[in-house]
Amino acid sequence: MICPACKSPLREKGAGDMTVDVCYGGCGGIWFDAKELQRVNARAAATLHTIWNIPAGNVKLTDPRICPRCPEQLLARKWFSELKQVEIDECPKCGGVWLDAGEFTRIYEESKRAKVTSPLWTAALEVIAAFENKPSASGNAANV
Repeated sequence: MICPACKSPLREKGAGDMTVDVCYGGCGGIWFDAKELQRVNARAAATLHTIWNIPAGNVKLTDPRICPRCPEQLLARKWFSELKQVEIDECPKCGGVWLDAGEFTRIYEESKRAKVTSPLWTAALEVIAAFENKPSASGNAANV
């Protein structure tokens, strides 16, 4: 598949019990097939949080995006939640979701502030928080 943001090839990456498509060496974005983003568990979240620390390439966030699964379909921009903090790209045909580099971490931050979140996201937030506060060999907390 081809990255909808920078047109680089997407590579499959295991994240927990799911496989997502990541733009390594390009813009650092990630493609979730339909319903995958809602299925993110703690192990997947820890992996995805690490992926988004990869430096992003230079892409224009306002450019139209083509779905990597439905080559003739434009992705629709929408807010991840009612808080309107993170704008995502979703395919109206297949239901897949594109997150630009950094958006998974922003969703994570938004979910931490939310009064109510799904049990899967709650567990994922706990794992990521533990990972971020884990002392390194030097005794300092790991900066992720």
